[in-house]
Amino acid sequence: MSKSVRAGVIAIAAVALGLSLAGCGSDTKTEPSKSETTSSKTTTTTTTTSEEAAPTTSGEAAGPNKTIVDYIRENNIVETPVKRGDPGSPTIDLPTPEGWEDAGSRTPEWAYGAIMSTDPAFAADPPSVIAIVSKLTGNVDPAKVLEFAPGEIRNLPGYDGAEEGTSDELSGFDATQIGGTYKKGGVTRAIAQKTVVIPGKDGLYVLQLNADGLEDQMGALMDATAAIDDQTTITP
Repeated sequence: MSKSVRAGVIAIAAVALGLSLAGCGSDTKTEPSKSETTSSKTTTTTTTTSEEAAPTTSGEAAGPNKTIVDYIRENNIVETPVKRGDPGSPTIDLPTPEGWEDAGSRTPEWAYGAIMSTDPAFAADPPSVIAIVSKLTGNVDPAKVLEFAPGEIRNLPGYDGAEEGTSDELSGFDATQIGGTYKKGGVTRAIAQKTVVIPGKDGLYVLQLNADGLEDQMGALMDATAAIDDQTTITP
């Protein structure tokens, strides 16, 4: 599939959870598509909200850093969007942290799931976490997927943060994470992304958790991503 479902996801919506937002401040010079979380009870999926339409190739954040989208195109890899319950897909159970809720009707149509903060102080522009999942088939190298995952965030306008991703894991699966700040509509926003590779019998499943909010919402985002890191379970 030459047009990646990931293209433009970051430029269109908010970005990834499950990763520490440490280093997201504008002073930091180190740190660019799908997923969910739970409240007191764990639900299989929670996704963050996005006000915008489905991502398109033309909406992709342009820049000098190579991305997963580039890797997919250059290697003729087929990418298939994955929704909860699709045959053969892994079961991904993400928590909904206290003070957050499922985005419901505000969840992007193309997302696996989304959650948003319920704090009244953030009502005008609530921080969110969006989960995206896709299946890659063909000549796919999981290490390359993780290598190029941070590129889209690094290509965001005014990005200030890590220059490369940090190796990590989620529920025992290899992952990379990156975070920083960027400019949107002249406003500085905090962003963090975690990309997880999940080997499957019929392809490589890729989960991306994207956490996004205003700079003064960073504390809420950190609490949410910490809960996601600690409580997420993935069953192939």
